[in-house]
Amino acid sequence: MAALTSTEPIRPAGASGTQADAESDAWVLETLRQYEPATMHTQYPVVWDRASGSRIFDRQGQSWLDWTSGILTANAGHARPEVVTAITEQAQQGLLHAYMFPTRVRARTVQALAELSGFPQSVLYTTGAEAVEGALKISSRYAMARRGARPRGGRSVIVTFEGSFHGRTLGAQLAGGLPAQRDWAPELDDVFVHVPYPTRGEAWTPEVIETALREVGAHPEDVSCVMGEIYQGSTLRQIDPASARSLRDWCSRHGALLIFDEIQSGFGRTGALFAYEHVDVRPDLLLVAKGLSGSLPVSAVLVGDPSFTKDVRPGELTSTHSGNPISLAAAEANLALYADGQLVAEAARRGRQLADGLADWVSLLPQRRQIVGTMGMIAGVACTHEDGSLAPESSKRLATECIERGLLVCVPSTMGGAMLKIMPPVTTSEDELAEALARFSAAADAVQLGR
Repeated sequence: MAALTSTEPIRPAGASGTQADAESDAWVLETLRQYEPATMHTQYPVVWDRASGSRIFDRQGQSWLDWTSGILTANAGHARPEVVTAITEQAQQGLLHAYMFPTRVRARTVQALAELSGFPQSVLYTTGAEAVEGALKISSRYAMARRGARPRGGRSVIVTFEGSFHGRTLGAQLAGGLPAQRDWAPELDDVFVHVPYPTRGEAWTPEVIETALREVGAHPEDVSCVMGEIYQGSTLRQIDPASARSLRDWCSRHGALLIFDEIQSGFGRTGALFAYEHVDVRPDLLLVAKGLSGSLPVSAVLVGDPSFTKDVRPGELTSTHSGNPISLAAAEANLALYADGQLVAEAARRGRQLADGLADWVSLLPQRRQIVGTMGMIAGVACTHEDGSLAPESSKRLATECIERGLLVCVPSTMGGAMLKIMPPVTTSEDELAEALARFSAAADAVQLGR
């Protein structure tokens, strides 16, 4: 994403504010630059003061339509009144932390997760990467128990896909399929095996896995788990349904757990409660976070069968803040919003509106615009050169122009910064989405056509 290069906050065109407020925003940016490493400054200089529904506000009250959802967190909208009330009531109760001791809010939350998802167990954590680590541990422990010991003198192979992203902790980055993001980590290529992603519409079979295993001297019975995304957050490629079914059969045949990482795609983002519903393949472990609470740090490993965790040693899956009462109050209230299915149905309708709007945008200048992928209320677009090659600098200028016109977007570092990732709250209204699409189109015309 574009780094902060100025202490002058970006404001929508025509925005104004008091000198004191402007200096305050500049102070925020300069102070963060002084006391944080530069690597933290990946966002455009919009200083958030509050957020509500589909809009972000600065201290002056200027607003931006949000096409980030706090990076796929505020699926049900920012600061939902039900969630705010639950957080406030829990804080006023006077219980802010409980470690792993039992609490009523923890019991209610795991029960709500089971009832909503159909997965009988949950292991609660704080971040998506922590959930990934927990799932890898569950898989390895299950493999050890099932096979009597670690196979072949200690090997427990984890299979993931090229182009995948699973977090920034050591295990999550080793599992990820982006070489540039794990070049700092030790080489464990005989433990973390990466295979081509089964992209929708392309021929792919699990024989690809067996070929990759042979290259590192491993066998199918060495594999503890296969972990993948229904759509890849880094590329927006979507899994091929037939390949997903073949993958399910392969894992079942060889005793490996199938893990779907839905940290980005869960809770209505794709027009289904969970994206795996689109391919009709149920995983053994489902990883959720971000949209789980819609606000505070909560993640979970959803466990499809209690036998997967029965041999994990006591304490091995615990985490200091995993049962935080405030965060779980937010999660419990947020989960209730999905119970009747109406929010997901509305997300599917808005997803069709988004896809149609972006198709119209491309049709106006097809030689210089590209849709990278769409799935419900997630989309990726890119600016291109006349020859069809990606134009990352134009995409970055487009992002800045959008923000200046009151539309908040972001540019991920993947694809060389060429893709704009579009992720409005799934509760964005029809009129708000139409307004955002109009602002986006005008911004693109300004960048690409000089209008």
